[in-house]
Amino acid sequence: MSDCSDLIGMPYRLGADGSDGHIDCIHLCYQALERMGIDAPPFKQSWYQASRWDVCRDLMRWGLRVEKPAYDGDILLLPQQSWAFAVTWQKGILYIGPMTQKVQWSLVRAFTTYHCFRTKGS
Repeated sequence: MSDCSDLIGMPYRLGADGSDGHIDCIHLCYQALERMGIDAPPFKQSWYQASRWDVCRDLMRWGLRVEKPAYDGDILLLPQQSWAFAVTWQKGILYIGPMTQKVQWSLVRAFTTYHCFRTKGS
């Protein structure tokens, strides 16, 4: 079983990869997927400026669009500001809380609007 609990509460900073105690939503997903042993989609620096649709297109090359998150490692694009990455873990979602600006975990049912992708290998 993967453990991502130490990510909860980590403060957000755009572009941060977690190595200095801060993380952004993209790197949160990459950290979680690595701990789960799931191959991550190829990282693109351009995602920081890309539209949600461009990111969705890239994620479709990596995985399949699914109706709702159900498995650890499912990636979500949440409608925060323009969009934000999140990842399914332990029947919940790891994401950057827009109010706290920290990594949070909430039950899957707390999320109703998102685009969800699952690796083709699962």
